[in-house]
Amino acid sequence: MKKLNIITSKIVGSVALLFTLGTSACAPIDPETGAFVDTATPATASMSKQINVQKLNPVFVARFDAGSDTFSDMEKGKLLGFIQVQQAEFGDVLRVELPNFSDQANLNEGRYGAIGGFLEEEGFKVEPKLLNDGVSNSLRVYFTKYIATIDPECAKGWRKPVGLDYENLPLPHLGCATASGLAQMVADPKDLISPGAMGAYDGERAAKSIKKYRVGPKAKSKKSGTSNESGTKSESSTTDSK
Repeated sequence: MKKLNIITSKIVGSVALLFTLGTSACAPIDPETGAFVDTATPATASMSKQINVQKLNPVFVARFDAGSDTFSDMEKGKLLGFIQVQQAEFGDVLRVELPNFSDQANLNEGRYGAIGGFLEEEGFKVEPKLLNDGVSNSLRVYFTKYIATIDPECAKGWRKPVGLDYENLPLPHLGCATASGLAQMVADPKDLISPGAMGAYDGERAAKSIKKYRVGPKAKSKKSGTSNESGTKSESSTTDSK
């Protein structure tokens, strides 16, 4: 009985020793201190801020000749260049400075109409913008856009943990690749901070597409043409039947 207890104790002790060694071997080792450290944990594998969204309001100053409300071709070209640089797309909103229409020569009204009409012809939406200050013989055009950039920490690139990772956890800053890809692919960065409301859902149209898929393609029909006495052709259709 005593020998059996001794053998059992040795077996249990060996198993415990092997378990301890195996557990220790799975943990990363710091090459400087030799201590077992966790170099890849959920706390170190994520950042609190990955994408920054900035709101920009670039401005274009459209100039007019003194005593004239004609929007010259030169200024039109400059405005189109401004729109191209700001990457404004068809249907975007451009806000035009709304001047005081109480001037004697009614130049302000004509100038506002000239810029607004030109922008609408180019396919943009025009909204008035009230301002407290004004510039002589000119009106300002405003465009609002949003830019998404990744966190500066992501710019340092992917960094491998100091120790070995046997825990099969995400590596630190691996999420920067996802954040960078999202910042570059999103159509309107504004949706990241203020997403728009969903539009109406056409349930009838969706149901018809599902029904068409389940029914399958319809039987094909053959058309044959015959000529009558007047020389015109008449078509008759026959459906294959088996």
